[in-house]
Amino acid sequence: MKNRFAAVAAGSLVVIGLAGCSSRPPLPPQPPGALPPLTAHVTVAGQDAGTTHDVWCTQVGWSHTFDIGDKASGTTMVVDAGNQVTARSVEIRNIAGFTGSVSAGTFGNAQATITGHTFTVTGTALGYMADQPRNRVPQQFTIKVNC
Repeated sequence: MKNRFAAVAAGSLVVIGLAGCSSRPPLPPQPPGALPPLTAHVTVAGQDAGTTHDVWCTQVGWSHTFDIGDKASGTTMVVDAGNQVTARSVEIRNIAGFTGSVSAGTFGNAQATITGHTFTVTGTALGYMADQPRNRVPQQFTIKVNC
């Protein structure tokens, strides 16, 4: 009886050990131009703000909201991905010294595309530079995010 119990216990430990050592399969390769999941990359006024993993995404129907960074420095954008991919709004907060926004059909302009699961929004936002807050200026931007 003791031998059978020892054999069952040893066999269980081997199975548990193997299960604990198994690894997840690697993520499938991303298409060219795509970012890894939960990653964003921002460029404003020709200055690369770098890549971040401070990314929060929500979706209601075809409307996607992307929050990148934080309230002090980051972006928030809304993209519709129904029949057409359309950038509805973009808010840029203190990136490369620029704070500005785009509102579809009102001010600024933005175009959106999707590659794999990566959304790319490019355009011109209207806003202010930190060193000259009284002068409203346009600035080019590119925001890529994968959720």
